Amino acid sequence: MHPIHPMVVHFPIAFLLASLLFDLIALRWRGQECRATSLSLLALGVLAALVALLTGHLAEEAVEHSGTIPKQAIETHEELAFAAFWVFAGLLGVKLLSYWGWMRERALFVLFIGVGGSVLLLVASYYGGDLVYRYGAGVLPR
Repeated sequence: MHPIHPMVVHFPIAFLLASLLFDLIALRWRGQECRATSLSLLALGVLAALVALLTGHLAEEAVEHSGTIPKQAIETHEELAFAAFWVFAGLLGVKLLSYWGWMRERALFVLFIGVGGSVLLLVASYYGGDLVYRYGAGVLPR
């Protein structure tokens, strides 16, 4: 199987972290443009994260059959990635409700959730790299 998962994981990481950056910028300058950009990046990031989760599931099946990667290492990465996905999906829901005028956006709440999701995302990314560089997940033997 072609390693699609490593090709796509960088997109949600970049989009979701950039979304947080624009939320931080919007706090200082209160620009509606920054909030709109953050929402767009968040939506793209959640969609890209869904693709990363699906391709990660396929990669997991291939790696589990090798028998050389500890199941716990795979599970840790997977659980953190799922948690990060759901945090950002929830944040997207909150921001969409605000955008549609159904609730008032609470900038500090949005920032708090964004920081929490970003920490989860970065830790999940660390464990994904650990799977490759420590255990050789998806690496062809020489």
